[in-house]
Amino acid sequence: MEKRRTVPVKLDVDSPDVALLEDTVDEFLWAANRVTRHAFKGEYVTTSKTTLHDETYEDVRDETALHSNHVQAARNKAADACKSVVEKWK
Repeated sequence: MEKRRTVPVKLDVDSPDVALLEDTVDEFLWAANRVTRHAFKGEYVTTSKTTLHDETYEDVRDETALHSNHVQAARNKAADACKSVVEKWK
């Protein structure tokens, strides 16, 4: 059986790169919120990652400077959050 552990690591980022990192984090969070808002449009909450991808990927790529892996990770984070909300409603 495989075990996985998460280890927090403090980043040692040079001053010029701090702003870039903060901008990337801000855009990532904006993208996750954008997908979440889209998921709550309509009569039902969309929790399917595939559906959310099809409906939001191109727009988020056009509206941010994020690379595709960051857009996909933001979508996954949003889908997981929506699933959690729906479970709590039940």
